[in-house]
Amino acid sequence: MSINHSHRLAVESAKRLLRKEAYGHLKKALEKLHAADIALLMVQLSKKERQVLFNLLEPPKAAQVTVEMDSLLQVEVLEDLEPQEILKILTHLPSDKTVEILETLSDDKREELLPFLKEKDVDHLLSYPEETAGRIMSTDFLALPEDLTVEEAIEEVRRFKEKEVLYTYIVDSRNHLVGVFSLRQLILQDPKVKLKDVMNTDVVRVRSDMDQEEVARIVARYDLLAVPVVDDSNRLVGVVTVDDVIDIIQEEATEDIYKMVGTSEEELWEASTLRVAGYRLPWLAFTLVGEMFSGLVIKHYHHTISTFVSVAFFVPLIMALSGAVGNQTQTIIVRAMATGRMEGMAWRILKRQLGVGSIMGLVAGALATGLVTLVQQNPMLGVSVGISLLVSMTISSVIGVLVPISFKKIGVDPALTVPSIATLNDIMGTFIYLSLATYLFLRIG
Repeated sequence: MSINHSHRLAVESAKRLLRKEAYGHLKKALEKLHAADIALLMVQLSKKERQVLFNLLEPPKAAQVTVEMDSLLQVEVLEDLEPQEILKILTHLPSDKTVEILETLSDDKREELLPFLKEKDVDHLLSYPEETAGRIMSTDFLALPEDLTVEEAIEEVRRFKEKEVLYTYIVDSRNHLVGVFSLRQLILQDPKVKLKDVMNTDVVRVRSDMDQEEVARIVARYDLLAVPVVDDSNRLVGVVTVDDVIDIIQEEATEDIYKMVGTSEEELWEASTLRVAGYRLPWLAFTLVGEMFSGLVIKHYHHTISTFVSVAFFVPLIMALSGAVGNQTQTIIVRAMATGRMEGMAWRILKRQLGVGSIMGLVAGALATGLVTLVQQNPMLGVSVGISLLVSMTISSVIGVLVPISFKKIGVDPALTVPSIATLNDIMGTFIYLSLATYLFLRIG
């Protein structure tokens, strides 16, 4: 039997026990389940059932489950608990995880808890700006003086056994980060040698004010399990571990996807249909206003359309294909920006997308020219559609690159470019097609 199948059976068993109110048996079943499985189980339950199940967990297990929940589920579960109950959970978590959870709670609830968390350095972490390395770092790390011998350093690592040690960082007398060892590198050194004589001084580090997305890119680029965080004076203040980075990547990618379709992750948990509509309406309102300009373009060429009715048949085709190309390009560019692959390559990528758009426009235009001519028995209309597709699809590719870059330049999230690109492409495609058709039919035809 596979592990996944075993977990699935355990989850189903827990759900049955909960519905039968067999809480004693359920508590024993939960002890055997992994925290991630319990978090997944809670997603599938009603709010009341979640609260019942969560209250059955011992504080250490509840802490693990809380970390595995997404932020919206954390809010729903924890906001109903008394401050003392939440504190019992937070005491079993490292400082960075405590900060993550506090950020999800209401201001009032957070203020109630903070006076009891002085020992966890929470106030210090909360003083850093949101979504920076300082805000997500852990202050539980092992840093050793550079004058220790390797033998003494290994003994210090043993004393630190209750904490997870991924790297041993070396600091000078003023706590400046000067070196690093992996555990393997450390134990392979001569026991009598001082750390400063054999340490790796080429340390990849990040500043405490660095954006968390950039931190994630650095960890991924250098294939690190953790990266040290330093202040303006190169003093070691914390570490960001790979599990935090995975969370960041997932959160940022999810956030971008929601932004690109004009909604929010909160919609998944929102009970009010009115509020769900409120999340989506701004995006749709922008599109509505933008598409009014497409209508004005069509109105401007009403004489051409009323005289040559068949011209109107292919307006949707032009809008659809130019819009599709723009969306494809925009998605690629936004993702490239999120992963740091656009650095120093904007001009190269623009030329590449211009070439791709031209090739697709040429192929689509040639096919459309032949099909429209065959169906409508009108070569001039076929040429109008074909040339319009070539030009509009090529320009759409350029718009799909330039708009996200421009948004980033002015400090706006490039993921928000979808409605503007779709609207621009519709207006542009309609204008090119009707202008060309008017010229060919009225001037030449």
